[in-house]
Amino acid sequence: MANPKSHVFILITTLLALLLLLHFPSVSLAQTLFVFGDGLYDAGNKQFLSQNRVDASFPPYGITLGKATGRWSDGRIVPDYLANFMGIPQIPPFLQSTADFSHGASFAIADATVLGSPPETMTLSQQVMKFSENKNKWTNKTLSEAIYMIYIGSDDYLNYAKNNPSPSDAQKQAFVDQVITKINAEIKVVYGVGGRKFAFQNLAPLGCLPAVKQANGNVQECVKLPSEMAALHNKKLLQLMIELSKQLNGFQYSFYDFFSSIQNRVIKSKTYTFETGIAACCGTGSINGSDCSSNNVGHLMWGADPEVVGPNNLRELMVLPLDLTVILGDIHEAMAAMRPRQSKIESLYDTKKMDLDMENQWFYQVDKAASFLI
Repeated sequence: MANPKSHVFILITTLLALLLLLHFPSVSLAQTLFVFGDGLYDAGNKQFLSQNRVDASFPPYGITLGKATGRWSDGRIVPDYLANFMGIPQIPPFLQSTADFSHGASFAIADATVLGSPPETMTLSQQVMKFSENKNKWTNKTLSEAIYMIYIGSDDYLNYAKNNPSPSDAQKQAFVDQVITKINAEIKVVYGVGGRKFAFQNLAPLGCLPAVKQANGNVQECVKLPSEMAALHNKKLLQLMIELSKQLNGFQYSFYDFFSSIQNRVIKSKTYTFETGIAACCGTGSINGSDCSSNNVGHLMWGADPEVVGPNNLRELMVLPLDLTVILGDIHEAMAAMRPRQSKIESLYDTKKMDLDMENQWFYQVDKAASFLI
């Protein structure tokens, strides 16, 4: 039997869509994309910055495209799929000076971190600085309507776990707080330049990466600390998004729970038509954990799993008007008319318990991040 509460949500969503069309009959999709992050989103910046050999510039990387492009993938990466969905060209790496940046730029680069100053890469601060210094390449209107895509933090926690194998709970939380505080500051810089629409992808269960398990010497079990740190980070990151949406006028976001998506596919790889959730597709070692790793997780697109994307998916984020105050009056009026029916439906459920269950899901991820076997 269908959940009555879901009917209310569908009705509200439909009503909102109709109101948007009434007030904005010619809604235009975002046509510009800016990308920040690490190797998961790197469109080729590493090969322009590094003085050493960059593996992603050679096969088998890019094998499905017929050539290596500097992407740490067998082909396209997540921002490429989003650009295709937006109907714009793939977003070029910013360090490729001859590229066309009319539809945006990618500042993401392999080995990037939030904290510290690793060699031959750019921290999040350095990426945002380059964006800010070059903002005049785009109009203010373009900057305000663009999508800003961010995925970063994996290397911070992998390095921390490697250098601090037995931290206390207080030490773990303190480090996560440092990372989140820095991300908060950089988001506000982008917002100050004109950014309003942000797409965040939280961290994967890092202890389940083939390279991490292989280095740990137990390929059958995920490494506890990196996954635990990722889960703590993800909880704080979502809290930050909620806070920023209240603090910053016009701040809109889409939040993809990458952790849960990957965890589901690792445990039930066959269900999702993957051959295995244990090993990388190429490389050396018992589970191909080094020298070459496929980025096939790029196919896990936002919007495919509605239960792990919110409060907007990317399609909705692209078309949301920058100023929603125009339609708030109509929405409030419609909601008031629906309130008696909504109250009747909610009386059938323990809503406080439902909210508590959602909160506990994050603690479950922290507690179980390293406990499942693959």
